[in-house]
Amino acid sequence: MLTVKSFILFVTFMTTVFFACKDAPPPPVFMAEGQITGPDMRMCICCCGGWFLETSDTTFLFRQLPSGSDIDLGNATFPIPVKFDYTADTLGWPATVILTRIELQ
Repeated sequence: MLTVKSFILFVTFMTTVFFACKDAPPPPVFMAEGQITGPDMRMCICCCGGWFLETSDTTFLFRQLPSGSDIDLGNATFPIPVKFDYTADTLGWPATVILTRIELQ
């Protein structure tokens, strides 16, 4: 026979289990996806250097990876498929971007 104390314990346990079971958060949504195709090897005075990042319709140039990135461009085999967020680099050429977040695909 169920006592009041057992019933309260059972309800407390079931409530805890119910609220502990949550769906995993959705994966983060990125602004774009593409591939890092390699370094910019042009030799010029001001705006060369960095790496090329191609999407389906645009080629960007970026100078550095955001902090916390686990991509090693020095030892990479190109192309590297990635998802990324960016802002326009107002000090560089029109297709130069600043990566704010990047992740391997």
